[in-house]
Amino acid sequence: MDGRVLAPRSDLIGIGLAISSAMAFGTLAIFAKEAYEAEADPVPLLTIRFVVTAVILVGYQALRRATLSVGRDTIVKLLLLGAFGYAVEASLFFLALERAPASVVGLVFYSYPLWTTLIAIALKMERFEKRLLIALALGTTGVASIFSLTGTPLAGPLFALAAAVMVALFYIAAQVLTAGTSPSAAATWTAIGAALALGVVYLFMGGELPPGAIGPGIGLGVATSFAFIATYAAIARIGSSRTAIANMMELVTTIVLAMIFLEEQPTLRVLIGAALVLSAIPILATGKRPPIPAADGTASR
Repeated sequence: MDGRVLAPRSDLIGIGLAISSAMAFGTLAIFAKEAYEAEADPVPLLTIRFVVTAVILVGYQALRRATLSVGRDTIVKLLLLGAFGYAVEASLFFLALERAPASVVGLVFYSYPLWTTLIAIALKMERFEKRLLIALALGTTGVASIFSLTGTPLAGPLFALAAAVMVALFYIAAQVLTAGTSPSAAATWTAIGAALALGVVYLFMGGELPPGAIGPGIGLGVATSFAFIATYAAIARIGSSRTAIANMMELVTTIVLAMIFLEEQPTLRVLIGAALVLSAIPILATGKRPPIPAADGTASR
């Protein structure tokens, strides 16, 4: 026996939710590229994305007759998480897409499970194990391969790497701030925070959003609304680190969709890098997992 065991039912549901959110997030690069082809600017595009996301999530809560009341302090924290966490990460990601192919940006950006896990270990929210070291080594090697690609300006991968670190911080903060909070309510307030922040930036900076970019912008919002709810629900079940690891399916989704809709042909090195990154999933998602200490040192699941 190699010590690996099947995850409990609740964990399997959480992993399934994380993979579902990953597939939704994986469509974002495609919608963004289509909007850029229509000559959209990043700020108005991001603004419409999160306004649509917020409207859909508020409507979803209303249809379910679910409350958005999660306490004033929690609301403020979630608004700030959306404004200074997710909005900044999304901006960096879209800047990367302006400067590099979607498949290249995807491979670097989807290193964020590595940074999420490392931060969780540093905060004693995750325990370090040998298999974790192996997974980190595989994923890091896969991501590092992208920086030696010829014909790709370095600015794109660097923006993607910055976005990866920001989304890792977002996952960690989300786990801490949403403990005991309804995932859909938490997702809604986060989206509202991002929409408000980007709306203010748009008022000061302006930008173009041609009619041809409105459809992709709405598509971004629809995909994000589903991905937000699934992500928060996954974090509530399996924690930020394992959610981020399962979300590596984002990479596969982006590369496949880029091949189909953008006619991007990934190089052999990109495919090898993707395979190395994805090889970390079974290593990290299986095995006897001890209770994960929370940030305050108490055990949690």
